[in-house]
Amino acid sequence: MLARHGESVANAQGWLAGFKDVALTPTGQAQARALAEELAAVPFGRVISSDLTRAVETARPIAEGRVGVPWLITEALRERDLGEWAEVRREALRASGELARLISWWGRPPGGESHDDLMRRALPILASLPTVDAPSLLVGHGGLNRALLGLIDGLPLEEIGARRIQNVEWRAVQVPEGGFLAMLDALPSPPASPGP
Repeated sequence: MLARHGESVANAQGWLAGFKDVALTPTGQAQARALAEELAAVPFGRVISSDLTRAVETARPIAEGRVGVPWLITEALRERDLGEWAEVRREALRASGELARLISWWGRPPGGESHDDLMRRALPILASLPTVDAPSLLVGHGGLNRALLGLIDGLPLEEIGARRIQNVEWRAVQVPEGGFLAMLDALPSPPASPGP
């Protein structure tokens, strides 16, 4: 299962966070508690989250309510590094014509990561996790979950970045054993000159 973190300060104020560590708003904290209640009857073999505060704060009420279920917190599952675009408003990127680069599979913000870079960072850690008897829950970020779901759903790479993932939106997915490694192996080589 994949779930996005609750509303963060950056979400509420309308700017991009990327690697910038921001907390949940009171609304986001309430969303996290509601998500934990919604998923209370779902058995998990483990909870996995990014190490950024907004993901940890969302995963905490889910993980702490499950005795004996391991909780893996890792920086490998952080949001996409937005480099110089961290703390920039999405509207400013649209006005400057740079939004196309942000949503492109290959596009990199200055000093940041593309969606492709993000998946090449995240998929190896997911592929390395041992199999567990019950489903795993990954509490991640909009960019991370967008890219993972796009690959799982088989979307064309250039359509993935346009997909919107709402705060605390979650979805059950089936990834067969070896599936994350297969996704990684299937990623095409980056073009010599990445797009926008």
